[in-house]
Amino acid sequence: MHEALRSAIIAMAMAPGEAVREEEICAGLSVSLASLRDAILQLANERFVVIEPEGQARVAAIDIGEVLTGQIVRETLEVRITRLAARHFVPARATDFEHSLSLQDEAAKRHDTDEFFALDHAFHQLICEISGISNSWRILHAATGQLDRVRRLAFAFENSFDVVIAEHGAIYQGLKTRSEQAAVTALQFQLDSMFENLRLLRKQHPDLFAEYGDIDFDMIR
Repeated sequence: MHEALRSAIIAMAMAPGEAVREEEICAGLSVSLASLRDAILQLANERFVVIEPEGQARVAAIDIGEVLTGQIVRETLEVRITRLAARHFVPARATDFEHSLSLQDEAAKRHDTDEFFALDHAFHQLICEISGISNSWRILHAATGQLDRVRRLAFAFENSFDVVIAEHGAIYQGLKTRSEQAAVTALQFQLDSMFENLRLLRKQHPDLFAEYGDIDFDMIR
């Protein structure tokens, strides 16, 4: 329940300001009102929804502070995880990565954004799996929800699928050759693209973002 609503908000199937329609969701997902309200409280704690004084829950605007926090988590934890994944890479896992890249290519050709985003997550989860740090994906996933809202929106940019596939290919080459620096450099290149994407998205869709003031990204990088 929580994950389904979280995914819908990230995919903009539930847009900022939209009311969470409890009866409709309960009927559509065949869940109890109590279960739904538990999920809403969890989403409120994660700043995906806001609960108004009269009790109505609405989808929250994208919290840029949380986006940047998620970015910092990726630039610390995921960079370290990728280094470990390259160190521990074994040829038996090559098929998993090559299959992942093939599926990404197929989804891109169909312009299936939902599937491509899921495959993007699966690719990074694979990296976590081979790093030897078993709970790293859970931590990353939990910490980067607001960042994922930005990343998901950025897939609308021209050639974004091809760019991501190329970035993933470069990361995989670093892993496969057990070149820690090459894998980390490729990942960092992908991570750095978030700043320009965020700048463009704030300009194009200011209504989707909470007020945050001016941002000097050079002070964060």
